Amino acid sequence: MATTTKPNEKYTDDYGIERTRKDDPGAIEKAREKYPFVDHIMRMVERYGSEGGNQFAAGITYYSVLSLFPIAMLIVAIAATVLVNKPELLEQLQQQITDAVPGQFSETINEILEKAIEQRGAMFGVGGLTTLWSGLNWMNHLRVGISSMWGVDANDGAKNFFMKKLSDLGGLIGLLVALLIAFGVTAAGSSGLTQKVFEMVGIESFPGMSVIIFFVGLAVGLLANFIVFMWLIVVLPRVKVPRKSGLIGAAIGAVLFEVIKQLSTVIISSATGNPAGAVFGPVIIIMVMMYLVWRVVLYVSAWTATTEESMDITEESETPVPAVIRVRNEIKKGPSTGATLGVGALVGAVTVSALSLFRKK
Repeated sequence: MATTTKPNEKYTDDYGIERTRKDDPGAIEKAREKYPFVDHIMRMVERYGSEGGNQFAAGITYYSVLSLFPIAMLIVAIAATVLVNKPELLEQLQQQITDAVPGQFSETINEILEKAIEQRGAMFGVGGLTTLWSGLNWMNHLRVGISSMWGVDANDGAKNFFMKKLSDLGGLIGLLVALLIAFGVTAAGSSGLTQKVFEMVGIESFPGMSVIIFFVGLAVGLLANFIVFMWLIVVLPRVKVPRKSGLIGAAIGAVLFEVIKQLSTVIISSATGNPAGAVFGPVIIIMVMMYLVWRVVLYVSAWTATTEESMDITEESETPVPAVIRVRNEIKKGPSTGATLGVGALVGAVTVSALSLFRKK
C-alpha cells in the first residue's frame, strides 16, 4: 500500500515549500528592519523602478528639449519687442551676455538676439503656436510621469479631452511662472545684490565677507529651487499630496537641483573651451542635465509617495467598498412533474382514439 506524506504547515513558506529553518535575511533586509530611513529609500527605489521611472525621464527629456526652443523663441520675441525701442538697454544686455557666457557662445546669442529684433512678428506667431503644441505635450507627459510615482494614471478620470488640455495649459503656465520667479530670485542673489546692500549701509568690506556673500547666494538659489519643486511635487500630480511629505520632498529636490546646476556650470565652461564643444557641447549638456533633473523630480516624487503619511492616505483611498451579497430564494409555482406527465398521457390517448374513429368511418 502506497504511503502519502503531507508537508508540515509550521515549516511551509509562502510558496508552499517545506523548509527545516527560515532563511537568514540579507544585509539589505536587516538594514531595512533596523533603520526606517533605509527602508524608505528602498521603497522609493522599488516604486521608481516598478512604475518605469527611467522611461518616463527619457520621454519627458525629449518633450522638454522639443519645447525648449519654441519657449525660448517666444521669450526672445517678447524681449525683442521691449528692446527695439530701448537701444541703451539692448547694449547693456548684450554686454551682460558677453560677460556671463564664456567662449564664442555669447557671440552666437547676441546674433540671435539681433535677428529676433528684426523678425519679432514672425517669431511671435511661430513661437506661440509651437509653444502651445509642444508645451501641452510636455506638460501632459510630465504630469503622467509624476502621477505614476503615486500609482495613479493621470489620463483616467471624468475630465474630457478639452478639460485635460486646459488643465495642462494651466500647469504649463504655472510651471513657467515658477521658473521665472526662481531664475529671477537666483539672478538677484548672484548679481552682486548682497554686495550692494552692504555698501548701502556703509560696510565696504570685512573679514569673511566673500563667504557670507556666497552662502547668501546659495540660500537664495535654494529658495528658488524650492519654489519650482513645490509646484512639481505638490501641485502637478493628480493626487492630493500630504503637506508635510510635500514640503520635505521639495526641500530635498531643491538641494539636488542646486547640485546639478553647479555641476552643469562647470561642465558647460569646460565644454565650450574648444570649437567643437562650442557648437555641439551646449545642446548635448542641456539634454544630459535635463535627463538628470527629471530623474531627480521622479525620484523625489517616488520618495514623497512612499512616506508613511502618503501610504496611509493612498491605502485609505484604495480600500474597496464592502460587497453586499443578498441571497434571494425564488420559488417557482406551477404544476408538478407527475401532473404534467398525466396530462400529456391523457392528451395522447384522446388523440389516438379520435384518429382510430376517423379511420373506421
